[in-house]
Amino acid sequence: MVSLAILAAFMIGFLMAFVQSRRLTETSIMHAAATSIVYGIIEQIKQLDYASSLPSQVADPGDPDSTTPPLMRVRLSQNALKWLRVVHTAAPGTPQAPAVTPAPTATAASVGAIDNVLGSLPLSTIAGARSQSINLNLWIWIDEIPDATKDVSEVKKITVVYTYSFQTGSNTRTVRNREVFLRTRYDQ
Repeated sequence: MVSLAILAAFMIGFLMAFVQSRRLTETSIMHAAATSIVYGIIEQIKQLDYASSLPSQVADPGDPDSTTPPLMRVRLSQNALKWLRVVHTAAPGTPQAPAVTPAPTATAASVGAIDNVLGSLPLSTIAGARSQSINLNLWIWIDEIPDATKDVSEVKKITVVYTYSFQTGSNTRTVRNREVFLRTRYDQ
């Protein structure tokens, strides 16, 4: 009887450790999938040549997402293209992008952004899981920041603030961060 009680206590502890390990692994997979999506979009924006990184002022009549310029088009998957609305500040305007990552409670309107809700992206397209999805929002600013005093005439600062959330058990995990990079014109 004593040995059965010890075995039961050991097995319960082992089962609890297994459940916790699975939860941590699932959370890690969700973070990796979300950052993979975000950085895939950021890399697409970085790869645009200087002229293409100006947001498009022309809507695509065949795409209902492209009705309100300025716009930038990215590919979410092999089958899905998405038009992202951006805040564009032409020179010599004051840059609009925030200098720090907005607080987790900040809204797009409170920081002068346009909220690109990419919605609930099913994880099955990324990692093979069928039960999970990632909710992703992007805020994008393109600020033209030339400085004639330093002989810099064509420079854009692109700021992307991303927020993603997903379920882990009964909890919702939310992450917000930002990436800032510069684009300059370089003619060969």
